[in-house]
Amino acid sequence: MMFPSRRRALLRSAAMAVSMSSLAVLTACSGSGGDPAEGTGDCAAPGVTKTEVKAGMLWADTGPGAYGLRAFRGGVDARLGVANAEGGVHGRKVVYAWRDDASNPALNLSGARELVQGENVFAIMQGPGGASGGAQYLAEQGVPVVGMASDPVWADHDNMISWFYFTTKSGSSTVWGDFIRSQGGSRAATVNIALNAANQDFSRQLAASLEAAGVEIALNFDVTADITSFDSLARQMKEANIDTLTGALVPEVLAALLPAARAAGVDLKVVLVPLGYDLTQLEQRGQAIAGTVIYTSFQPFELNYPAHQRLIDAMTRYVPQIDPPAQDSAVMGWLSADLLLRGLEAAGTCPTRQSFIDALHAIHDYDGGGLLPEKVDLGKNRGVIANCFTFVRVQDHGSAFVPLQPPVRCGNPVS
Repeated sequence: MMFPSRRRALLRSAAMAVSMSSLAVLTACSGSGGDPAEGTGDCAAPGVTKTEVKAGMLWADTGPGAYGLRAFRGGVDARLGVANAEGGVHGRKVVYAWRDDASNPALNLSGARELVQGENVFAIMQGPGGASGGAQYLAEQGVPVVGMASDPVWADHDNMISWFYFTTKSGSSTVWGDFIRSQGGSRAATVNIALNAANQDFSRQLAASLEAAGVEIALNFDVTADITSFDSLARQMKEANIDTLTGALVPEVLAALLPAARAAGVDLKVVLVPLGYDLTQLEQRGQAIAGTVIYTSFQPFELNYPAHQRLIDAMTRYVPQIDPPAQDSAVMGWLSADLLLRGLEAAGTCPTRQSFIDALHAIHDYDGGGLLPEKVDLGKNRGVIANCFTFVRVQDHGSAFVPLQPPVRCGNPVS
C-alpha cells in the first residue's frame, strides 16, 4: 500500500515531466528547424500553422506565353495532391494562393507583394517568365522562391532555387553544337523570337556553343509570328547554303518557317529547338514540324520510367482536365512543387524561411524523383547553365516523338 506523502511526490514528479516535455516541443517549434519526430505545432514562420503550410504561386494564366504553360498549374496540383494524400509534410497539408503575372515583370512584382503581404505565404513557386519583376522584393523579404530558372535574374539571389537554369549571364555548353556536328550540320541559321533579356542571353550562349563546336552561324534572324515574311527568310537560307536551323523558336513560328524552307529547296540536316515537346503540338502542327529535334531538361515521357508513371497517374487523378497530361509545362509545375515539398521536409517540423533555403542548398543529389537526366547539386548550381539534356525527334509522319540515343547527352563548359 502506497502512503499519501509518497503518492503526492510521485504525482508532482509526473506533472513536472509532462511540463518539461511540453516545453521541449514548444522550444523545437520556436527555432529555425526541428526534429521531425517531435511532432508539429504552431510555429512563427508566415504561412505555417498546426495543420497547413500556405505557399504562393506566380505564373502566366494569361498573356502571350500562357498557352504553352497551361499545364504548369496542373503539374503543381498533381504533385501537391499526391503529397497531401500521403499525409502532407510533417503532418501539415500544403496549400497555395496564386496570382497571374502574365509573364509581365510589373504584374509579377504586384502579385508577389499581394501574396507576401496579403496572403501571408511562406514561399513562392514561380512559373517561367516574369520573375525579374518581383525578384528583388522577394529577396529583400527573405521569401524562398522555387521553380525553373527561365530568367538570368535567378542567379542573382540566394533565395531563388532551381533545378535548371535555362539562361545565364555568362558561359555556355558545347552540348548543342556537339549535337549539330554529330548530325552533319556545319552552316546554321539561328532564328530567335521576341528578343527579351532572357532570349538575348539564350542566343548568346547558343552562338558560343556552335562556335566552340565549329558550326558556322551564316545567318541570324529575329522574327515574330505576325510580321515576318517566312518565304523571304527561306530564300535567304537557300542562298546561304544553310543546313542547320536552330534558335529560340516557338512552335507556331517553326511551323510557318519549315514548310517555307522546304518549298525553297533548303536541305536541312538538323532542326534543333528547345520548345515544343508537347503532344498537343503534334496534334496541331505535327506534319509541319516533322523531323525537328527538341531537347529537354527531363527524361522523355516515351521512356515510361516509374517517375513518369507516377506523374501521369497523379495528373489523371487530380487534374483530369489537362489532356494529354504528358506535357513539358506539367513537368515544370510538378518539379516546382516537388522542390517546395523537399525544402519543407528537410527544414524540420517548424521551418523558417531561412531554414528552408539552407535545407534546399544542402541537397546535393536532387533528381526530381527520377525525372531529371542527372543529379543536381542545389548548393552549387546557382547561375550554372545546364550541361546535360535529352533529345527527342518528331517522326517524319509528325504524330509521335522518338527519344534519340544515347538517352542523355552532355557537353563541356564554354567560358
